[in-house]
Amino acid sequence: MLYLNIVCAASALIFTSTASAKHGNAHLNALERRHAHHKGLARSVAEAGPSAPVREAEVEKRTGKCEFPSDAGLVAVTPDMSNGGWAMSPDQCCEPGGYCPYACPPGQVMAQWDPEATSYSPGVSMNGGLYCDNSGQIHKPFPNKPYCVDGTGNVGCHNKAKGNVAFCQTVLPGNEAMLIPTNVEDFATLAVPGPDYWAETAA
Repeated sequence: MLYLNIVCAASALIFTSTASAKHGNAHLNALERRHAHHKGLARSVAEAGPSAPVREAEVEKRTGKCEFPSDAGLVAVTPDMSNGGWAMSPDQCCEPGGYCPYACPPGQVMAQWDPEATSYSPGVSMNGGLYCDNSGQIHKPFPNKPYCVDGTGNVGCHNKAKGNVAFCQTVLPGNEAMLIPTNVEDFATLAVPGPDYWAETAA
């Protein structure tokens, strides 16, 4: 009985070793085949050269941000912040692929916006100002129109306070924040849009 146990134990050991060796060889063969496959792919790509088509989804490149036009007679809003002068929140950039609103001199209102934004509806009501394309260049949506036009001109402010007073205009089309200031030292005409303003909002 002792002899049979030893023989069985030895046989089991031999079987286990053989099975492990076969498993190890199979694993090594699989790794070798995988390595050869990747090596062949790398060789094919190298031989094809840089002009070979790459099977990847095309990614639209958008570079940087659009700079505020300092030579257009516009009023810069917090130019030292992230908005860089645009009539946008101080932490908001004029990014490629979007519209960037701006502030006009006192008494005038913005005259550029998304031509497809013809009604006050979610999304398009944000598309005021100049268009910033994907290369970081700005464009006037209406090339033949000025940046700013006069408001109705029938509202003015006479300052009798001891210091300056600022009246804020809502940015629309835009984020509708009151970001466009008119600083009144003595007297100033406030920018009041007429009924023919964007989408008849007269904001």
